[in-house]
Amino acid sequence: MTTPPPAAEDFRRRVEQATDGTPYAVTPTERGFDVAIDIVDAQWFGLFNKAGLSKHYLHHVAVAGDGSYTITDDARSVEWVAGVPQATGSAERQLGRVKELGVQKVWAIGEDGRFGQVVDFRFNSEEGRDLVTGVADQLGLKQRRGAAEKIGIGFAVVAVAGIVVGGLVVGILALLGVF
Repeated sequence: MTTPPPAAEDFRRRVEQATDGTPYAVTPTERGFDVAIDIVDAQWFGLFNKAGLSKHYLHHVAVAGDGSYTITDDARSVEWVAGVPQATGSAERQLGRVKELGVQKVWAIGEDGRFGQVVDFRFNSEEGRDLVTGVADQLGLKQRRGAAEKIGIGFAVVAVAGIVVGGLVVGILALLGVF
């Protein structure tokens, strides 16, 4: 295992401080650290189970020696088996830059036997990323796009170019009377 740059250690410690009192946990990695909701933490377990958390977002942070960093979002499905969360890999796994928002409000008969709001949950996949970027801004680190994000942008550019070329070909064929 290689040692991350010295800036990565300070960066990781400060992000850990920023996550105090939140459901987020920071885990050191070879190239930096990961930030994710600690889905098995007893303090937050009931809330996640009650809200029916169905996705787990892991933010892989890699720090370079030049004062820059990348964040790669890793969204995975979460299945609750007998009330226990299990992060699963699936065809729904997303890697790169993931933005998702969600709101869940459920009105039902609560544990006290009265009708009322039993779930009021808001979710923003950018929340964990914002913890990281806020600390990075304070430290003067510059964010770069990660490899997965660059590949996604490359595919999007190729797709748009293909649509434009296809449209031009169809337009030329239409002008020539082929259609």
